[in-house]
Amino acid sequence: MKAQLTAVATSLLALAAASTGTANAAVQPDIVGGSQATGDTSWAASMIYDAPAYGRFAAPWCGGVLLFRSWVVTNAHCVTDNPAGTRVPTAAKTFSVRVGSKDRTQGGELAKVVKIVVHPGWQWSAGAPEQPVDDVAMLQLDHPVNLQPIQLAGHAAKPGDRITLYGWGSDEPDGDTTNLPTRLQQLRTKVLPPERCADAQQSAGEICTDNPHGTDGPGGGDSGGPAVQRINGVPQLVGTCSRAAAQYPGQSPTIYTSSPDFRQWLYDTARGVSAAA
Repeated sequence: MKAQLTAVATSLLALAAASTGTANAAVQPDIVGGSQATGDTSWAASMIYDAPAYGRFAAPWCGGVLLFRSWVVTNAHCVTDNPAGTRVPTAAKTFSVRVGSKDRTQGGELAKVVKIVVHPGWQWSAGAPEQPVDDVAMLQLDHPVNLQPIQLAGHAAKPGDRITLYGWGSDEPDGDTTNLPTRLQQLRTKVLPPERCADAQQSAGEICTDNPHGTDGPGGGDSGGPAVQRINGVPQLVGTCSRAAAQYPGQSPTIYTSSPDFRQWLYDTARGVSAAA
């Protein structure tokens, strides 16, 4: 099963490399079968790889979400080089994020990432309840943006809960990432029981999200993008996109890191408190 997880990560890695022109691109699931995002999504963040050799801000990377005005939460595999899992942030690469615009190419606020903090337990080679993957990272911005962060849900989403997934990844069913949408996409779906994500080795601190009609869902261009649940009308963060077990977008359910399960680590990171490995 661990070998299978590595194979899945490698497959998604190849799809991501096609859009960025580099073999070290991060795994990037995309949303297929969605629609243009509506309502207030000012907390949605588009992560950009600053690549001077290809022109500044050449490569859209992963998604993220503004959790505090100086901090964006994303997934660890978006900012680490080795798909087998490493706690060391991507070397010799710098990132920016655009927050507060549904258009990933303009508007909102643009901020440089000045610090990357990867969860100390992060490892692709894990998987299964007793070996958590901990696919989560925090990005510190060079200035507090003048936007309202999203609320962190008070508890993990449970099977049957209705959620909405967001991202700027490919909307093609073959996973083509050469012409990504510029407008933020959304897909309404629900949380499934953990056994539905057994093929992708769901572990502790993760949730399984449905692929509506057996065809729609994240696949190869939006890792780090948020899963949001509306509670009493208020959008709350319940997860960020991690991985799936299928070759093409929407073929299988998708695993999201359960953000509420990492509440203490997220807050400690923003406070500058070091976590033990």
